[in-house]
Amino acid sequence: MFKIIFSDKILFMDIDIKKQPKSVVEFSIKATSDEVAKFFDRAVEMLAKDLKIPGFRPGKVPKDMTEDTIGKQAIENQAKELAINDTYFEMVNQNKLIPLDRPKDVEIKKFSKEEGLEWEGKAEVLPEVEVGDWKEKLKVKSGSSASPEAKKLKMEEVKVEEKEVEDALLTLRKKFAKLEDKKPLGKSGVRSEKGDWVNIDIDIADSDKEKFPKEKIKKFQSKGFGIVIGEASFIPGFEEELVGLEKDSEKEFDITFPANYIDKEIAGKKVKFKIKVNEIKKINLPELNDEFAKNFNKNSAEELRGAIKEDILNQKKQKEKARFEDEVLKEIMKDINIEIPNILIEQEKGMIMERFKNDLEQNKRINFTDYMASIGKSEEEIKNGFSEQAENNVKMGLILGKITKQEKIQVDDKDIEEVMSMDIIRQTAGMPADKVKETENQIRDRYRDDQFINSIKNSILARKTIDVIVKSIEK
Repeated sequence: MFKIIFSDKILFMDIDIKKQPKSVVEFSIKATSDEVAKFFDRAVEMLAKDLKIPGFRPGKVPKDMTEDTIGKQAIENQAKELAINDTYFEMVNQNKLIPLDRPKDVEIKKFSKEEGLEWEGKAEVLPEVEVGDWKEKLKVKSGSSASPEAKKLKMEEVKVEEKEVEDALLTLRKKFAKLEDKKPLGKSGVRSEKGDWVNIDIDIADSDKEKFPKEKIKKFQSKGFGIVIGEASFIPGFEEELVGLEKDSEKEFDITFPANYIDKEIAGKKVKFKIKVNEIKKINLPELNDEFAKNFNKNSAEELRGAIKEDILNQKKQKEKARFEDEVLKEIMKDINIEIPNILIEQEKGMIMERFKNDLEQNKRINFTDYMASIGKSEEEIKNGFSEQAENNVKMGLILGKITKQEKIQVDDKDIEEVMSMDIIRQTAGMPADKVKETENQIRDRYRDDQFINSIKNSILARKTIDVIVKSIEK
């Protein structure tokens, strides 16, 4: 219990605070009858501003007439709201607390001019974070004094294998491939082979249709489905069944779905498929020569090969950098215990969930509702599956925030301008000239939104802080 003396709003308050797990504080606040009387006076002043009475200008109505016109209950309600808001603000301000939400479990035990104010509640607050001597900790783990049995913190050297370059070139050639009719082999006619493109109709065999609901069957029915035999782009074992077939032929065969298949109702089960071959085409890949390289603004095949090798190397370097940074941050996180409020974990789970949905629907073209049905889980169950990840994300964010303050890292207008410029370059690359200016203006408009700018600032701060952490190892 302690007392605070103020010179303006509240002259006398008793505050009692008890810290609870998960960064929750229980508090009790008391104010004298004299202080409560001042809240009533302020309430009358505020309500009188909008009061219109003939013969008086707004805000100039006498106090006793104001009270009679407005009513005691309205004045008391306004005074109570002022008292709760102001005393709560003073409580968190003086104790250097950062509330994360409105106070909960609020109970007003008394409030009147005669008895004063007494109320209590709970609040989730930003937890205190102590990172200790993190620089020394990283130096020990990354320096020559690092324990032999412990894995040393270091960036691994990356290199590009020739096969990686060849695989990338093959992918590019496939994008420019042409489909050609196959010539019949002797009397047997045209038959499908590994590497051929086939167009097929897919259905579940009549003998198996009673085993599954109609909605499930529809997912595997397809007309004019194109597939390259041997690319392993479909259900394991399915493509092998397409080898040696003639055009217009039909075939039925059993496929056992993998035990880890995304649709739990079908995972591990045997299904009889029925297919009809509509077309068989040979894939004619373009020759890897100087002419082909011009499709990518390169003068020769060797120049294209070199550019691909450099691109793969840069991607690997970025991946290794991300891995190293993640390892460094995890090292800092060790032995740091933080009581993380539930509200922060729930907020982070919500953001992870939104990113997960977006990736499914935008990148993988999978409807989220269909996904939930296929794994037999509700949205809440999927969201709760991110709990551990969310807690780690929040913990790391709090630690980075503490180091940001320690190192006095800031974001200026130049930083934001650089991010915006890169955003413009990335989004307008390859765009028709008449669309570039319109897109650029749209991006610049987005960078005028305060909420968006705050998000960008937080990202830049995190990036700058991680860079400072990594550089501390290099010194």
